[in-house]
Amino acid sequence: INITKGEQYQSWFLDINPKGEVPVLKDGMKIIPDSARIIDYLEDNFSNGEYQRLIPLDKGSDVRKKVIHFRQLIDQIPANVVTLGSFYHPKFVGKPKLPFITPVRKLLASGEEKNITNLKSLAEMNPNHRDVLLEKAEVSEKKHQLMVSEKSFENLLYQVDKVLHEVEKELSSKTQMDESWLCCEQFTVADISLTILLNRLYLLGLENRFWSDGKKPGIERYFARVRQRDSFKRTIPSQMFHLKTFIEMQSGFVIGTVIFTALAVIIGSFILLRKK
Repeated sequence: INITKGEQYQSWFLDINPKGEVPVLKDGMKIIPDSARIIDYLEDNFSNGEYQRLIPLDKGSDVRKKVIHFRQLIDQIPANVVTLGSFYHPKFVGKPKLPFITPVRKLLASGEEKNITNLKSLAEMNPNHRDVLLEKAEVSEKKHQLMVSEKSFENLLYQVDKVLHEVEKELSSKTQMDESWLCCEQFTVADISLTILLNRLYLLGLENRFWSDGKKPGIERYFARVRQRDSFKRTIPSQMFHLKTFIEMQSGFVIGTVIFTALAVIIGSFILLRKK
């Protein structure tokens, strides 16, 4: 669907996924929403044994429980709230990188505010999906309040730091840190979640707050190592992609482009990050 045109809120898409959220996968008559569930579905139904499973079945129950624990722990962080909140409170941020430079940050913040009004208007235009759209508008308003409140945003950053502290503790427990990933020597779905989070924080300019300059040496080494993976380089959008973003920004498409970037990284991780 075309996010830049708001197709996720059109009736035909709401009939498929009443929550009006992307990504969503349709396989025959089955509808699978949410990136994490999509990754699990693809692995459970289309894995042909060519690659190791993202949640290992041959490493014992302790490793499997650890993978699930860290995946859930990391995925509970509302990355979109952290992202937009950093636009409203630049004093907490260091030096943002592409694509989150000043023009994009301003446009995304403005678009987030307009989205609430648009959802309410769409609710009146689509009586069959009115309740869903109004609920999304209400959720968006609550998120907006969280973003613009400095105290709430600072508390959110504290929660992120608590999660990263637990990650650091796990990484520091490894006897061979250069040969092991977060939960074991195999790159798992927990590593995908962690890689996506760390890269988002890095692009926002928050690495100095959370791990660089020796604050969390285990995470610092981990992130440097994961960025050298060929799969990481192939998954993360290129400079040319960001140049395209700037061009499209002039046409008002940057919001959808940046959102699409995030989704591409999440789903692309299933295909690429699992590879060496």
